[in-house]
Amino acid sequence: MEGNTNRQRGLSCLVIVGLILGLFVVPAFGKDQWGPVAWRWAGASWPGGAYRFAVAAGLAVPLLAVLLFLCVTKAVEPWEPALQRFAWIVGAVVCVVILEVLFGAILETWPFGGGRRGSPGGTDTSRRYPALWVTGLAATLVGAPLAKAFIRVYDRLFPPRVRSKAPQI
Repeated sequence: MEGNTNRQRGLSCLVIVGLILGLFVVPAFGKDQWGPVAWRWAGASWPGGAYRFAVAAGLAVPLLAVLLFLCVTKAVEPWEPALQRFAWIVGAVVCVVILEVLFGAILETWPFGGGRRGSPGGTDTSRRYPALWVTGLAATLVGAPLAKAFIRVYDRLFPPRVRSKAPQI
């Protein structure tokens, strides 16, 4: 039994390190790699332009964070069948990838911090769309209560299982 808890702790540490790398390190790299491309695409192709894309991204971040948390907690439960745990792990990886792309694009909109060449006036995107970061932040603040409502609906539809202990003989 001791080996099982150590393996579970090891898996939990691996998941935490992966989340830190995936949600903080990679987007900082992605800011220069795909951030400007994402906003040029959104400005030209997204219905409503870059500002509506900022609203969609801002609403998606809290919902994806809740979904990621749900996937990670289900993936490390030892009483779940192996195939279901694998499906939850795949769901967590998909959430991390989407959040990486969104965070890389979001970092590009901040008016502080230099652009690609370290200019003090912000990035090219923040100069082109000056209120983009405020729009995304406001949408994220609106999305947080929606994420809480999602948690309540999920808990009502799928109540948490109570592990029953086997009777001691």
